[in-house]
Amino acid sequence: MDGIYFLVLLAFGALTGALLALCAALGANLPAGRGQVDDTPAAKHSASDRGL
Repeated sequence: MDGIYFLVLLAFGALTGALLALCAALGANLPAGRGQVDDTPAAKHSASDRGL
C-alpha cells in the first residue's frame, strides 16, 4: 500500500515539474511590451481618466 502512495507522489511531482517547465518556456517568449506595469506618475489609472 505504501508503494501506491509513493507512485502517486512521484506522478504528482512529475506533473508539477512539467507544468513549471511549460510556464517557464511560455514566459520566456512574451513580447517586450507585455507583462510590464507602468508605475510612472504620468500613468492614468483611474476610471475617469480612461473615460469609463
